[in-house]
Amino acid sequence: YHQPRKKGDPKTMSLNYSKWDNIVCSSDDDDDCHPNIDKKLWRRLMKEKREKKAAEEKARRSFLESENEKDRKTLEEVKKALKDDEGKKDELEKKQKSLLDAIKKRDREILAIDRRKKYTPEEMCHVVDERTVVNSVEKKDTSIPKDYEDYVKRYEKKLETYSKLETESLSQGFLLKNQELLHENCSGFLLLKALDLEMDGKTADMKKVVKQYLIVQYVLDLTKSMGKNDPREVLMPFFNKLSTPEKMSNLKEEVESFSRKIQDRAKVKLAEREKERSERKTFTGEDGKEYEYVELSKEERLGPGGLDPLEVLETLPKKLRDAFTEKDMPALQAAIAELPVEEAKHHMDRCVKAGLWNPSPESEGNSDK
Repeated sequence: YHQPRKKGDPKTMSLNYSKWDNIVCSSDDDDDCHPNIDKKLWRRLMKEKREKKAAEEKARRSFLESENEKDRKTLEEVKKALKDDEGKKDELEKKQKSLLDAIKKRDREILAIDRRKKYTPEEMCHVVDERTVVNSVEKKDTSIPKDYEDYVKRYEKKLETYSKLETESLSQGFLLKNQELLHENCSGFLLLKALDLEMDGKTADMKKVVKQYLIVQYVLDLTKSMGKNDPREVLMPFFNKLSTPEKMSNLKEEVESFSRKIQDRAKVKLAEREKERSERKTFTGEDGKEYEYVELSKEERLGPGGLDPLEVLETLPKKLRDAFTEKDMPALQAAIAELPVEEAKHHMDRCVKAGLWNPSPESEGNSDK
């Protein structure tokens, strides 16, 4: 709930929270990554999976919109026919109702697709202003990266330092010295950090980051509402107003209010994560931890010797294959003992190249026995 706002009052900057409802971060994938799978590969696989799903949703949405467009044209024709042909009024009215029902049904599906859409940090943030201001006294820094990931990579230390400042005077001095933080990407970073902290159960730290987020967001909103081109122009006036007890009290209230929204969102994200985990096909590893089955391409499955473990497994004698599948070491040793030496050596060599068998240094030295 927002009370009536006065233009230029930092207390009353209206914030739009809706764009943070569906947040997806690549770092979320790391929690479920098997220790033997490369994190970069895992992130790429998860990214491809999300992109494939997004493409399917986009294609479905386009199809629904095109069908609606066709039905709307037909609907116009039916309405025109109703005026011109009274004899077919009942039939035309039924057709009109059928078309309207079909359009409404597709509109509901389109709305559901839009609500399910997941946003990455790049999609959540946008450039506030692309003008270049030339000043003879002080030049505006035009080298600030527009891409979110590039921005965070360059200023990560400063972003982390700013997020941990506890007093307004320290925040004022730090922003004056590091004015590249007066940027939408900084707001995005702080918001995601606050959400991560709350999901980790660190509510007190989350509220500190929320306060730092609101300060930056207020300055950016003031810049826009006052028609300024550079956030630095409103930085000092903002902190001057913030020094009054009334404005400070308003900021604390806004921090508490916004923190509750972060807590609600964290609960939703944790519930979604738990639901996704419950729907995954998993298995318990030898270390007692739970892992998810991941389907890999043939190129990704290749072992150290360039052989596909699935293809090699299919060519093994049945007893040897069953021993590998069940991870039964005594059965494996018995199956090898039943084979001629050369045949056993051939199969085990291929198993090593496919990554099915990792011989110990001791066994490598006795490979001919």
